[in-house]
Amino acid sequence: MGRIKTFAKYVLLVVGLYIFTMLCTYIGLNATYKNIHDIGELPNQVTIHLAQATAVNGRIYGEVTSTEQNNLNGKYIKVGIYTKTGNFAGTKYLKIEDTKINEPKKFAVYFTAENIESYTIEVLEATEETEKDVQNAMDLFQDTFTNEELKTYAIVTLILALILV
Repeated sequence: MGRIKTFAKYVLLVVGLYIFTMLCTYIGLNATYKNIHDIGELPNQVTIHLAQATAVNGRIYGEVTSTEQNNLNGKYIKVGIYTKTGNFAGTKYLKIEDTKINEPKKFAVYFTAENIESYTIEVLEATEETEKDVQNAMDLFQDTFTNEELKTYAIVTLILALILV
């Protein structure tokens, strides 16, 4: 019976340490983000909830809403990011798909670029020229814009590996 209690204490200690580590990591990472601002005219059907950047990366969360007068399905959201000195740092295109009329659809843009202070957002029609711009931007800025889910899973995996080893 004594070994089971000791084992249970160790299990609780490891779980508590894991929760403490995850909490400190979350607080530490999110404390470094500062708000960035829009330098252009934000389209009527786009709402930005959060736009933040650190010295090396950033994130923009928002919603887009189709209306009966302006259905956005098949169009693109163009996000441009700019440094503190006003220099252009990159462009990301998000295709708007599967939106229902008057129902907001969330989007997120993650980027890794230094000293970002501002951004612009536009809604563009889907044309052949836009398709070429999308492909060029994907090729040119593939290291600038990232998939945040992969990074989150990598951090969790690393922490678990460190705890278990």
